[in-house]
Amino acid sequence: STVLPLSNCPIIDELGQENSRQLNEDSRYLMASEGLTRTLRPYRFGDPSRLIHWRSSARYGELRVRELEVSKGGEEVIICLDSAANWQTDNFEAAVIAAASLYFYANRSLKNVQLWTAATGLVHGNRVVLQTLAGVKFGEEVVLGKPPNKSLLWLTQDPVSLSSLPSGSRWLLWLDESISPGTEAGKISHSSGLEISSTQPLEFQLQSQV
Repeated sequence: STVLPLSNCPIIDELGQENSRQLNEDSRYLMASEGLTRTLRPYRFGDPSRLIHWRSSARYGELRVRELEVSKGGEEVIICLDSAANWQTDNFEAAVIAAASLYFYANRSLKNVQLWTAATGLVHGNRVVLQTLAGVKFGEEVVLGKPPNKSLLWLTQDPVSLSSLPSGSRWLLWLDESISPGTEAGKISHSSGLEISSTQPLEFQLQSQV
């Protein structure tokens, strides 16, 4: 699968910040309700310094971090390719390239990133993601249930599917050139995204502001 070298990608960055904010609120609630940290783990590059547990770090002689947030700074990104839907072949091939490019961009940006397809469910890890995208087909059966019910990035050609996305989600909608323009996408209030046209370079569109 082709991977485009994206130097910036606002749609991924915003989604990561959105999920990090939700996660921080959950963490604060956890700490308030339980009054304690559940587990400690060794420090990983990129962990926020406020999570370092200094007393335990001194005892173990190495930095220990409170396990309250997802690793990699808590910025979780789930990229979902709507492979169960019907697509125009060219649009689907572009969506697969976009999914690979966005995955590697998010991974480089130290985000905790996963890919979802209808046939595989959630997968992560560079090799597994590339293998998944190499074998993905549109119109495939949903084998492992629906995408998780949390804000995600939805890649689709079906404008109707946008209305049922979890709150705070982002989307990329490939325009079906065989039908007249004027999708419902602009009317969705609880999520925002980009309409992708086959007449403009994909790399340029993926780096656009939402």
